[in-house]
Amino acid sequence: MKRRVFLTAVALVVVFVVGGAMAYAQNVTAEIGFPFVAGGKEMASGKYTVSVTEDRDRMVVLIGPGGLQVIMPVITTLGRHDKDPDAEFVFDKIGGKAVLSEVWMPTRDGLLLVASKGRHEHAVVGGSNPKK
Repeated sequence: MKRRVFLTAVALVVVFVVGGAMAYAQNVTAEIGFPFVAGGKEMASGKYTVSVTEDRDRMVVLIGPGGLQVIMPVITTLGRHDKDPDAEFVFDKIGGKAVLSEVWMPTRDGLLLVASKGRHEHAVVGGSNPKK
């Protein structure tokens, strides 16, 4: 009996620790009007929900049409230069493909997901005053 109580307590602790590690601070939804690559996966145009985990190893979670989910590690934080209240998604245009490279949540610092080397252009979705 004591063993069962102990194992139940351990299981509850694991659930709370793991569940808390994936706590999301903020979610935003965006309509991406072109196909792109995220986390190495080809993504169709459509409506996407983006969340950022707030645990020690921050991740960006992208959920798209049909429930397709991609989890991308954050390389580094990018300093915000304005107080934009809207989310912004920056895509590096490389070899005819758009690659999700930055996510800017409303009024927060940006998150670098891909550091493209070499010359490339940007496509920006969202933001109240995109300048890239």
